[in-house]
Amino acid sequence: MDHVNSAPEEQSGLPRHCKVLVVGGGISGICLGVQLRKQNIDDFIILEKSLDAGGTWLNNTYPGCGCDVPSLLYSFSFKSNVAWTRKYAPQPEILQYFRDCIDHFSVTDHFRFGVSVASARWDDTLKQWLITTDSGETISCDYFVSAVGQLSRPSVPTIEGLDLFDGSLFHSAQWPREFKPQGLNIGVVGNGASAIQIVPELAKSASSVKIFQRSPNWILPRHDHRYGVGWKFLNRYMPFCARIQRLFMYLAFEMRILFYNRRTFLNKAFTGWTRYRMRRKAPSQLTHELIPSFPAGCKRVLLSNNYLESLHRPNVELITERIDKFTASGVKTKSRSVSLDAIVMATGFETHRFLYPIEVTGKEGSSLTQRWKQRPQTYLGMLVPDFPNFCMLYGPNTNLGHNSVIFMVECQVNYLMQLIKLTEASKADCFEVTPEATTDFDNRLQQQLGKKVWNGYAKNWYTNEQGYITNNWCRSTLAYMWQTRRVKKSALRFSSRPCTKTADATPNVC
Repeated sequence: MDHVNSAPEEQSGLPRHCKVLVVGGGISGICLGVQLRKQNIDDFIILEKSLDAGGTWLNNTYPGCGCDVPSLLYSFSFKSNVAWTRKYAPQPEILQYFRDCIDHFSVTDHFRFGVSVASARWDDTLKQWLITTDSGETISCDYFVSAVGQLSRPSVPTIEGLDLFDGSLFHSAQWPREFKPQGLNIGVVGNGASAIQIVPELAKSASSVKIFQRSPNWILPRHDHRYGVGWKFLNRYMPFCARIQRLFMYLAFEMRILFYNRRTFLNKAFTGWTRYRMRRKAPSQLTHELIPSFPAGCKRVLLSNNYLESLHRPNVELITERIDKFTASGVKTKSRSVSLDAIVMATGFETHRFLYPIEVTGKEGSSLTQRWKQRPQTYLGMLVPDFPNFCMLYGPNTNLGHNSVIFMVECQVNYLMQLIKLTEASKADCFEVTPEATTDFDNRLQQQLGKKVWNGYAKNWYTNEQGYITNNWCRSTLAYMWQTRRVKKSALRFSSRPCTKTADATPNVC
């Protein structure tokens, strides 16, 4: 593809132009970077606002941080790891794995750290994207890829007096390295996936831990264990053993999507089984507060071997009253004041404002933010009409509640690589999904989502304020792999930039 503006000069380490520009240096950005390198496409950069790669595994460093998907599954298919120490690896190991992937596939030099993107605008004359950073620098690119994901912006609820508290107050994804919990009275606001990992660790050394719970969650054992010398030996010298384990794990997790169909025997059985397991672990006097009344799977099912057990400790207290306001010395609920030395806001992320705060503008000034005011509508969770040469990885309706999201990311990256090849093979400069293909995909998506247990029972982070499920994929990962296995030309339009003539009447450059 010929570039209208391909000047090689650099501005503060940033090129003026590149073929592929990726925003986000987490799992999705790393995966795409590796595949671009493997396809000998070296003209790309990955812009990352943090000072290192790793995304959520770089930002989340709270005590007990880990993944609720087994490490053999929560890894790339093209880069196995025999160094896992546990079935469910802790955060430092996961981060190191992704750093090793970057080094192994020589992607490091393509990263630009400490760079935040303010806006991205499509120029229909140049058939290029113009990316503007927060510092005011502009980069043009042929293909613009968002790899910012869904869990990158911490969410803190608006509660009266939040700025009045005199102690330490921070979000779980912004854990201060210098924070020492020993002997402190600590409040944990929230009881989701992060909180259930944090609380047992804090309870070991804090004077007291107060958990402020808004609504209960379904919790199952994580069945974690340390890998022994024999396992590591087999996987190092007979790697097919690890691949077989990974396959069986994948199939076992894939079957769990069947439990998430609403008003079915399998969902009712799953709910009953989970209730039974929780009753065995939870303090008997707290079962009413801890065990949900809605079906299992309505909110993400959490995995923990020690959260329910930690509630038996004398220094841990569950508080289910709503927080009315923060005070200088702690928090106030309807019936009591709670004195605290530190508060951890384990309140999740802004999951419905995709790509925020980047302002993305497509053809004829079309704003992605305005178009998605009610809910996002995409093709495969990746492409949007009127936004040529733009692709999202781990975008709307591609999150999972039952399997590894890395599988979904690899499917998307494979599709995008095919799409770039097809565009160039067609002698075109840009691709664009048709409105008809997008509407057809969205209609089928909404029909399938209507059958899921995520609908209507309780508030969850998958559903936006208008009641639409905007985050989760509606079927199995195998179904998504099948839909992204190849590019359907009928769903796309291809076009080229207008031909221009040079002053010396050389042939047209298109």
